[in-house]
Amino acid sequence: MPYQGDTTLVNTTAPSTPAGTATPTVAVIPAVDLFLGTVTITAKAGTEQFRHAQPQLIAQALAQAVRPTHWCESSKTLTVTVAAVGKRAGVQRHFTLGH
Repeated sequence: MPYQGDTTLVNTTAPSTPAGTATPTVAVIPAVDLFLGTVTITAKAGTEQFRHAQPQLIAQALAQAVRPTHWCESSKTLTVTVAAVGKRAGVQRHFTLGH
């Protein structure tokens, strides 16, 4: 399946956010089980297993990852930065996981 890139300009300046309001994330290497539809994440808090309706989308994103994958414990969101045409830093894909 060919990838159709986005040709919009990339904003290279970081958005201004007040100190302490950013949601903390940690770099992780998730394990995706396509048969069971589960994603296993090991972080400081321990190992947890989550479900996702379409785990194959996460596996495809991980195969195209250009930066470390990040996990946000509070929102249960896995962020994978994938390669994209015209986007030097890549494009972030967010996956919200459930128990």
